[in-house]
Amino acid sequence: MKKVRILCLALLVATAATAAAAQAQQMSVNVKETQLRSTPSYLGKVLGTLAYGDRVQVASVQNGWANVSAPDKGLTGYINESALTAKKVVLNSGSGDAQQQASSGEVALAGKGFNEQIESENRKDASYDYADVDRMEKIVVAPEAVDAFLKDGKLAAAGGSK
Repeated sequence: MKKVRILCLALLVATAATAAAAQAQQMSVNVKETQLRSTPSYLGKVLGTLAYGDRVQVASVQNGWANVSAPDKGLTGYINESALTAKKVVLNSGSGDAQQQASSGEVALAGKGFNEQIESENRKDASYDYADVDRMEKIVVAPEAVDAFLKDGKLAAAGGSK
């Protein structure tokens, strides 16, 4: 009788695990590149990078952030849900599916009402000097430097980065 109970319990656990895995939605990254973070925040520690077309399992979505795992890369963390699509991205040369959509930076700017079309219109106006903007866009800050800045400023707890 005890063996039957153990067998039933094992079967129940396996069924629950299968159901949980089935509930995780598989999605594709639809931006050129996005950072996988330790917490659902742009201030979260960067755990890795996902690229256009990478497939992920979405466990949950809350406040615009998806808790995902990327089995092919062995990574688990959070990315902004705007970087995901339910469509399976197929990267075939010459295929319309292979066209890249927007980078995560472009998505963030578009969310603030700024996009390539608006920038193009503004560049026509001589009173806008984009030289400084162009220089700033070329600046790359290493994730370690961001972490050090947050730690030095005692901002890590507020942003969720550790």
